[in-house]
Order: sequence, then C-alpha cells, then structure tokens
Amino acid sequence: RRSFRKKRERPRPEQWKGLSGPSRVPEPEDVTVPGGVDLLALPQLCFPGGVCVATEPKEDRVHFLVLTDVCGNRTYGVVAQYYRPLHLLANLKLCKDFEVDSPIKDFAAKLSLIPSPPPGPLHLVFHMKPLQIVFPARADPESPILDLDLHLPLLCFRPEKVLQVLTCFLTEQRIVFFSSDWALLTLVAECFMAYLYPLQWQYPFVPILSDQMLDFVMAPTSFLMGCHLDHFEEVSKEADGLVLINIDHGSITYSKSTNDNVDIPDVPLLAAQTFIQRDVKNHLNYEHRVFNSEEFLKTRAAGDHQFYKQVLDTYMFHSFLKARLNRRMDAFAQMDLDTQSEEDRINGTLVSPRRPTVEKIASRKPSHLQVTHRRMVVSMPNLQDIAMPELAPRNSSLRLTDTAGCAGSSAVLNVTPKSPYTFKIPEIHFPLVSECVQAYYADFVTLLSKAMDFLAPDNSLLLARYFYLRGLVHLMQGQLLSALLDFQNLYKTDIRIFPADLVKRTVESMSAPERAQAERAPELMRLISEILDKPHEASKLDDHVKNFKLPKEYMQLDDFMKRVQESGIVKDASTIQRLFEALTVGQQKQIDPETFKDFYNCWKETEAEAQEVSLPWLVMEHLDKNECVYKLSSSVRTNLGVGKIAMTQKRLFLLTEGRPGYVEISTFRNIEEVRSTSTAFLLRRIPALKIKVASKKEVFEANLKTECDLWHLMVKEMWAGKKLADDHKDPQYVQQALTHVLLMDAVVGTLQSPGAIYAASKLSYFDKMRKEMPMALPKTTVETLKHKINPSAGETFPQAVDALLYTPGHLDPAEKVEDARPKLWCALSDGKVTVFDASSWTIHQHSFKVGTAKVNCMVMADQNQVWVGSEDSVIYIINVHSMSCNKQLTDHCSSVTDLIVQDGQRAPSEVYSCSMDGTVLAWNVSTLQVTSRFQLSSGGLTSIRLHGGCLWCCTGNSIMVMTTNGFLCQELKIEEHFKDISTSFLAFQLLPEQEQLWAACAGRSEVYIWSLKDLAQPPQRVPLKDCSEIICMIRVKKQVWVGSRGLWQGIPRGKIYVIDAERKTVEKELVAHTDTVRTLCSAEDRYVLSGSGREEGKIAIWKGE
Repeated sequence: RRSFRKKRERPRPEQWKGLSGPSRVPEPEDVTVPGGVDLLALPQLCFPGGVCVATEPKEDRVHFLVLTDVCGNRTYGVVAQYYRPLHLLANLKLCKDFEVDSPIKDFAAKLSLIPSPPPGPLHLVFHMKPLQIVFPARADPESPILDLDLHLPLLCFRPEKVLQVLTCFLTEQRIVFFSSDWALLTLVAECFMAYLYPLQWQYPFVPILSDQMLDFVMAPTSFLMGCHLDHFEEVSKEADGLVLINIDHGSITYSKSTNDNVDIPDVPLLAAQTFIQRDVKNHLNYEHRVFNSEEFLKTRAAGDHQFYKQVLDTYMFHSFLKARLNRRMDAFAQMDLDTQSEEDRINGTLVSPRRPTVEKIASRKPSHLQVTHRRMVVSMPNLQDIAMPELAPRNSSLRLTDTAGCAGSSAVLNVTPKSPYTFKIPEIHFPLVSECVQAYYADFVTLLSKAMDFLAPDNSLLLARYFYLRGLVHLMQGQLLSALLDFQNLYKTDIRIFPADLVKRTVESMSAPERAQAERAPELMRLISEILDKPHEASKLDDHVKNFKLPKEYMQLDDFMKRVQESGIVKDASTIQRLFEALTVGQQKQIDPETFKDFYNCWKETEAEAQEVSLPWLVMEHLDKNECVYKLSSSVRTNLGVGKIAMTQKRLFLLTEGRPGYVEISTFRNIEEVRSTSTAFLLRRIPALKIKVASKKEVFEANLKTECDLWHLMVKEMWAGKKLADDHKDPQYVQQALTHVLLMDAVVGTLQSPGAIYAASKLSYFDKMRKEMPMALPKTTVETLKHKINPSAGETFPQAVDALLYTPGHLDPAEKVEDARPKLWCALSDGKVTVFDASSWTIHQHSFKVGTAKVNCMVMADQNQVWVGSEDSVIYIINVHSMSCNKQLTDHCSSVTDLIVQDGQRAPSEVYSCSMDGTVLAWNVSTLQVTSRFQLSSGGLTSIRLHGGCLWCCTGNSIMVMTTNGFLCQELKIEEHFKDISTSFLAFQLLPEQEQLWAACAGRSEVYIWSLKDLAQPPQRVPLKDCSEIICMIRVKKQVWVGSRGLWQGIPRGKIYVIDAERKTVEKELVAHTDTVRTLCSAEDRYVLSGSGREEGKIAIWKGE
C-alpha cells in the first residue's frame, strides 16, 4: 500500500477569530486509496488477460472495475490500456518510466478536486478542452446514478433472453457473464442491475475476473462475476450450478450439474407485464411489519408458484419489503402514489374488507359492442395471436394468452422530464500545489455565492444545492464553522439532502475552542446539540419483517388481537374483542389454533369468492358504480321469484335465476321491520325472513331455510348501521356494520354448531346499540351537523385530532386538478398529518409524518406552503403540491404553540410564530429568514393574534399587547379581575367590528368579554349551561363557536356552544362528539369543523350561519 501512498498539503483550521477566520498552517497528510481496496490484486484487474508484448501497434482500450468491500460498498475504477514502443537494448527501460498521457492525468487530477453533487436537479460541468464533462446528480437520495446506455443488453440478447437473465437475478443465482470485450462485462452487468430497481443486488459483484482469479467462481454463495470468453469451457466443466451468460452470442446455459433436467426459468406472464412489487403492497401489514406471502401466492397462477417462492425468499426482496414497511419515499414509491387510481386511494381508508366495485366488475367484462364485434369477425383469424417463428417464446409462461387482466397496467404515467440546472466549475490551474488548490477553492466559493445572490428567494430547491456544495468546499478549505452554517441552512431549504453523517464527523473533529465558538452562534448551537448531546434518543428504524404464520398455541385476548391484526382481517381493537367473545362462547376465554385456522381460512375463502363475483350487465345498470356485493345467499324461493339474495353496502336485491334479472328488495334506509319467522310448506315449517319496506305494501318473504337466522342478524345489523349513519351523518357506521356482518358469516362458517348463531349475535353491535340507546341527537344538532369523517379509519385505535386547517382551492394551470381542490389538513397523534379533499370529504393524502411530537398549530403561509408548529420546537413546512415536508425552521427553543399570518387580499409576506417560553418570531415567507424577534418577560405563551398593528399575546396570567418590535403597549392581568379565584387564560378571540376581546379561563364555564377601548373595566359574562371545561374558540362571521366538554342527559360529551356576538347569548348548543372537542377551524365561514379527542377521534362538519 505504501507504493500507492503520497503526500500532499491539506489545510486544517486553526483557532478561529470569527466565523470565517483564517485557516490553520497547512501540514502534510497521508492520502491513501479507498479502504478495502486490494492493492495486490489491482494489477491483475488492470491486465486481466495478462501483460503481453505485441510486435504491431494495437488499438487503445478501456474497461471498468468494480471493487466491493465486506460491507457491500463499491469502488469504481476505469482502466485505460494503451501500447507504446519499447526498444530492447542492452539496458531495458522499466515500464514505470513511461508517462501517462497528459489529458488522462489532467482529468484524474481535476476529478479529485470536484465535490459530488447532491441529489436533485443540479449538475456540475467543467471543461477539459475540447470536451465538456458533466457530473450528473441522482434524481433522489435513494435512486442510483445512471450514466449508462441502458439499451445495451437489448442489442446483445433477444427480449425473452433478457427476461431470463432478470429471472436469474431475481432468484439470486450464481451468475457468470462472458465476453471477449472486457468493457462489455461491467456495462451489461450494471444495466441488468439497473433494470432490477427498486430491488438491489446484495451479493458479491466482481464483473471482471483475471486469469488468476477464476477459482472465485467456486464460491458457494450467490454472486455476479464476469470472465473472458476464452475461459467459457473451462468454467463450464469445472464449476457446478452456475448460470453462464454469453454476451457475444446472446445465449444462457447452466454449467455441469448433477441434475441434467435443470432449465433456465422464465418470468411468469403476470410478472413480465407488470411490476411484481406493485402487487405486494396489498399483502403488507405496516403496523405489525408482516408480509402475508401465502395470500400473495394465491393471487398467482399455480404453475408460477415455484418462481415466486424463489423470489420471495431472496435477500434483495427482503430488503425491498423493509423499505416499503419503513414507508421510504423513493422514486418507486412516488411513482406508485402518482399512478394510484381514485378507487384504490379511497379504498385505503375503509375499515371494512375490500370487495370489487361494480365499476371494477364492469371493467373485467367485455361491453355489448365488444361482444357484437367478436361475433361479426368470428370467421377472421386473430392476427395478433400469430407469433413470428424466430421469436417464439420458450414455453407457455411467456406466451400472451389473455390481455384482459392486464388492462390496468397499460396506463403509463405521462411525465414531462424537467431540464436540469448546470453549474460551471471554475478552472483548475496546474501545478496542483497548495496555492493553486486554495485559489481554486476560493473561486469555487465565490461563484457559488454569486449564483445564490442572483437566485430567486422562492427557488429553495436550487438554493439548497448551492448551500450543500459550498459547505463541502468550505470543508475542503478547512473552514469548519462556515461549512456547518451552510449545512444548517439545508433545514430551511431542503432537509432531504442534509449530510448527517458528514456533519457529525465534522463536529466530532473540532477542537474544544472551535466547539465553544460554534456554540456561541445561535444557528449552530441547536445543530451541535442534536448531533452530539442526544445521539441515543434518535429512534432507529425497525428493520424486522415477519412472514405471517398461523398460530400453533392457545391464545388469550391480547395474543388473539395481535394475530388478527397481523392477518389484515380487522384492525379495530374493540371489534376484535367482540370477535373473541363470539368465538369463545360457552368455553374458556382462549382460542385454540385449530379454531383460528378454520376462521382464517373461512374468511379468506369468502374473500376470494367475492373477487370472482360476476354480475350481468342488466343488474349492474341498477347499481351505483361504487357498490360492492358483500354477501350472496344460496338459491331460495321468495315472493318475488326464485333467485339469490345479494347484499351491498346500500341495498338488498334479488338476482333472479333462469334469465338473469334484477329485482330490488329494499335499500337499508327504507326498511321498517325485519322478522325471522316460518312458513308452511306441505307438512313442514320452513324458516323464512320477512322484511317490511316503507314504500311497499307487500312484505318481502324469502324461504332461507338454514340461512335464515344468519341473514336475520346481518340485515338487522346493516339496517341499524344505516340508521346510525343517517342520524349522526357519519358513513363510517355503514362500513363498520359491513365488517360486523362479514365477521358473523365467518364465525358461523367456523363453528358450524347449534350455538353458532348465538355466537355470531355477539357481533350484532349496532343493533344492540339501537335497542339499548334509542336516544336521538338533539334536533338542533341534527340540523346543523352536515357530515362526519374519520381520520383514524384503518388504525388500531382512534387517535386524537390535535389541530385542523382548511385551505381553499385555487386554479393553477400548472397543477393537477386534484391539487387545486380545497383541502382539510388534520393533525393526529405523534406528528401524523392526514389530508382530505374538502370538496368530497375523501382522503387526498394518506398520513405522513412531521416529526414525532404532538402538533399544536397549522397555518397556510402561501398557496404553496403549510406551516406546522410542533411540541418539539420545530416548524415543519409542507409543500402542498408534492405533499412532502423537506424544510424545517429550528429557531425556537421550546414548544411552538401558535402561528398566524397577516390578513389581507394579497399573499402573506410574514408569518408570526410563538413558543411556550415566550419567544415571538417574525418570518419572511419567501426567504424563511427571521425579520424580528422578541421575548416576553413571562413564559407560558399559548397563542397570539394580530390586530391594529400589534400582537396580542396570551400567557397564563395575562394578555399582553405588544408592538411587532416587542414593546409593551398594555396588559390585561387576570389577577385584577379574578382576585378570589385561582385561574388562567386558556384561549381568546378578538372581534374588531365589536371592539371586543373574548376569553375563556381554566376551570370556568363562562366566556368573558372585555371592551378593547378599556381593558380595565370588568368583563361581561356569557354562562354556558352544562359546560365542564372550555378547550378552544373561534370567530365565524358574527358568531363565536366555543369547543368544550360538558354533560348531555347526564352523560359526558364533547359540546359546541354557538354564541351570538352582538346579543351575547347562546344560540345553539351542539352535542358534537362522544369525547372532548379539542380543536375548531372555519372553512370560508360556510362550515365549521370540530375535532375530538382520542376516545372518538372523528371530525364533524357543521353548517355555519
């Protein structure tokens, strides 16, 4: 290694006079080749075919090396082979005396001084006459850099051979490439690995083996290697079980093997036509990190199971599952999100099991026109089925037999690629002595700074790349503090490219005086504290992935609940508890493995049968496109004819036999009575189901025989669920009722005993609720309530709604239509944010994280940004177009409690934020810089309002009126008005038109109103009947809405009091939620939205008047 080591001058920082002080005195430092590179083997790889002397000049050649260390890190190298004349005289000149061509040496020298560009749209460019060299940046931090001709394998292999090679990669075979061209070995292998993305080859990768390294192919593990074509016969005979890929001839064979019938596997049809990975997500359980491989295999043809089993068992597929379960937002995940259908997006929020909708069933059936067309051309040959003989597939797994099932995969995302930005690197002058290198670095910093000065303030994407590059150059200069300041600015521009490991190493390398000076800079103090003082608090990602397996031991309730959640059948804990009671009726409160297995199989078989449901066109014309058939009876006799009774989430109908037809029985809303009775037939009494419908005189009667009791339970549960949904304006009741109905069916199918119906009745939850609690909501509540939505749908437990924000829609030709719609932003527990489309109240964006702490406040800073204030003292900035959080403001030192923007028609230019320690900051929205700050003398700052050019700040003991520069104008002290009571301000609102200040106090069931003209006067009081605790309040037109917890008919409930601001009287008392009203927000003064605590976890939408 010493022969490859040399000395160079590298500056290191000395004691700093300021943030950009002078560098330390340069001192020599060893510069070595990358660690892990085997220098002894390097000459062999440079001359893999051996060194030879030629009598005639030969063409110069280039090939590529890949050196992999034990951790899988790869080092790439380029080898240039060229021939020079050698005179054999008495004294033979040594080869090392020959100099490398000057252009190559210049290129290598410049290359060592150029920093790698961060992921994103900025490429680096430098000139080496007459060439212009471009350093490309990867698209995102998770994507590889591709600078290859990816069509190269398609020139070497036929399409079916390319798929066979990919199969060998997917099943992690022992693969050896052969070619007479050393360069092709690396290029072709790299192309195939690029085709695998997002899967990544995890095993040894040695694309070039020299003559002395051929024994490497005897390794027992999976690998990817390359040899010269001259060694093909030798390797084929000596090694067993290798896949030999001849690039020159485009052929694939196996080496000598004990099994003579071994053949190269083909990619199954379904995998060849669509991404295997896109179907995997339907069988992932993110909460419990479980992949149900058995259910995934059931969706594949039986003949293809061996291929899929091999793929699912590979390490690369396991790594892919880890990335999906960790919700890594890489290019693949973004593509999957962009191409997700509206139906899949909405279905992801439903708590009931999924079934194919009428729209999806219709898409699988040929239309009337297609059927007619096929009849007309039946005598014509199908020209598409005629394959060219020379391109015929090897076996039927590649033969295209049915394209209907792949219609959904034909859609291609139409994305116009954006032109990347380029930055020209300054000239590097020779010789590369210390002075020249330092001058180059100085020029680099100057050019970057100039580019940043000319950049528009809102172009944070490009600004972040300039900060990143300037930070790297400052590190090369030895100016550590300047580098840390640049890296700190990435929080405000694009935190995705923040080099955490590099910053940590930089901080750890600083001397004590340097560290002390850095900590005196407010911008760096928090950065250093996060990196060094709390290294163990950073939670590591849970990387384990479990494969779902049926239990083999008896289960108590907790274990049973976990198993059911892992299986993906149900997530809701209360529903699983009722299921446990149903399966353990009349026995010990534990479930044996056989019962669980029967229940699981019964559920999955029913689920699979539902996917095969096919309805005639005549029937589908009577149903809504989003309706699903959840249950079909056997063929029965009814007073409407003979047929099967079908249940959807909306209605019951009869699917008549003979000539298929549709006869509606009733919608669940119109049912008046459901009875289980019996009817006489000859000398027998046959169980029958009778349903009385509001709009029909005749009672529907069906002789369901043994199915009668089950259908009686199911119809009553759906009827009760629909009534609750109508009464509470909450469609989730119907979805939950569907889950109960299907669980009843599975319980009866599992137990198959006389007591099965009684056991299933334990799941008749809404029917019992309707009987036991017939109390309807107050008339005023029903008239004001418009709708309810559940942001916790699909979660194990309900989650508290901590904050709400409504953002209006706006037209922008550059946006997608769905992005221009109004949105409701909902902050749940632990920094989770879910976004609803406020035009339809459906999910727009599944939950994403902004930190891990509780969210206190949200505000729309401009049309492109939503700011989120968190308990962890960080303000997170969400891009409303990409729905990603790539920026953070970290200037607060304690919990961020409120955010406000300037009112007005124009877009806000400033945002004010406050934190619990009394700090108030003013931010420039464009530059994200703090324009002013001040600190209140007392802490406990919970909210602020902007009025009359002043900031009104609510602390526990007072409401302080401050100028925007931090000077106190006046103060409302709580002790001056409540001398005999110990209390504090909880919330307040300003009503400028009435010149009033409305406030709520802890432990008080009254709202207090002060005149803004004289805060010293005693306040007016508005008592709130049956109110236990006031939580929040907002102003809506000429009303004040107060969210609280109170009593209704003696039961604790979340209540909203609507107060007329002019008459100062309570107009409405709304019974809003079963839990405390935690937050309120207004939607353009037309609607008011309320969020409840974790006992209910729902959002109510109210009509504002």
